[in-house]
Amino acid sequence: MKILETERLVLETLEEDSIDDLAKLLANERVHKFFPKTLTRAESCEFLKKVQQRQHTDGVSFWGVFRKNDQRFLGICGLLKQTVDEVEETEVAYRISDEFWGKGYGTEAAKGCTKYAQDVLKSASVISLILEENVQSIRVAEKNGLQFEKVSIFHGQPHRVYRKPL
Repeated sequence: MKILETERLVLETLEEDSIDDLAKLLANERVHKFFPKTLTRAESCEFLKKVQQRQHTDGVSFWGVFRKNDQRFLGICGLLKQTVDEVEETEVAYRISDEFWGKGYGTEAAKGCTKYAQDVLKSASVISLILEENVQSIRVAEKNGLQFEKVSIFHGQPHRVYRKPL
């Protein structure tokens, strides 16, 4: 199901027919450099189930990012409900396959999600939770107008919290 469109991209709910592309993304060591580990195909199937459950429960989750001109799967981007320092937040999160880095797709997808958070969800703000050494993700957040706010412990690690009021 289509969630949103940008100039070059379509973001859609992740369905079972995306598992091959999703598993390839989640097994990519470069994409997961700042995550605890890459995922096996079985773990990717579990990840997909969790994404679909979050979409059903929260109305938002990771969405598949597809290029409009050829419907190529580029990665995932979406809005995640997170609790940070005991406050419920809306996080813009993204993972784009390394073969598409440097083309502005992550920035464009995240910008589309931010607009969705503002126009559809009526969120007061969005955040991104980023490890300090993840310079590429920090750049994407800053290009979309998010500014460093603080450091918080998230999943046991210090993350930089970037925020954009909407």
